[in-house]
Amino acid sequence: MALYGRARNTRLLVITLVMASLLIITVDYRGGQRGPFEVAGRATSTVVGAMQAGVSKVLHPIAAFVGGVAHIGSLKAENDQLRARVRQLEAQSGTTDSTQRVNDALLKLFSLQGTLNLRGVAARVIAESVGNFEWSVNIDKGSSRGVKLNMAVVMGDGLVGHVVEVASNTSKVELIIDPASAVAGRLANSGETGVVTGQKFRDLTMGLVSPDARIVPDEQVVTAGYQGGLYPPEIPIGVVSHTYEREGSIAKTIAIRPAVDFTSLEYVLVVFTKP
Repeated sequence: MALYGRARNTRLLVITLVMASLLIITVDYRGGQRGPFEVAGRATSTVVGAMQAGVSKVLHPIAAFVGGVAHIGSLKAENDQLRARVRQLEAQSGTTDSTQRVNDALLKLFSLQGTLNLRGVAARVIAESVGNFEWSVNIDKGSSRGVKLNMAVVMGDGLVGHVVEVASNTSKVELIIDPASAVAGRLANSGETGVVTGQKFRDLTMGLVSPDARIVPDEQVVTAGYQGGLYPPEIPIGVVSHTYEREGSIAKTIAIRPAVDFTSLEYVLVVFTKP
């Protein structure tokens, strides 16, 4: 009897659940989108969606960070390669600029040599001696290459100075901006002559110029090339900057802007040709 009672109770429970399910389905179907289960489902989806969005906002930066950490090695390698390439290009650019500058300087030097029919040996400036007592440079050519005392030294733009000391493979050149330097100069237009002396890095001065000389602004001044002098004729010294008169002097004094930039001497020509 007990087993029969439990089986009967089970069948009753199953029948009850089936009937309840049919009832719920019928009510939800008739309610359409407003049905209780549909509303409950949407509410559940809303809650779950909000939770998913929140979790996504929290986890996305973490995922991005983890991904970034994973790529740090490759990014650093690429960055190092780019930096190395930039350094290589900068070095190539610097080499090209330096080569072009040297080529330009040598072309100007050879042009002056050809124009004035000068014979000599090209040399490179290897040291400077600029002080209160002397303004000179050392070059990498000496007696072994035919350099002798008092030979003129020029560069593409004009007169540099003359040799004052000679060793086997080096020489010392006194610059025309040295206060001890004196060069016989000539005004290219009028032909008036005078003595050009150094004033360090200020304009050269040309003294002993006739008071009647007609001076033209920016007129070129060249070497006079006197017999027995140090310098061949017609080498550019500079251009007239302005004129002034010294107190108590009957001669004119001319300020001359040097043709050569003495702050960037690099290649010069030691001239063998005598005036």
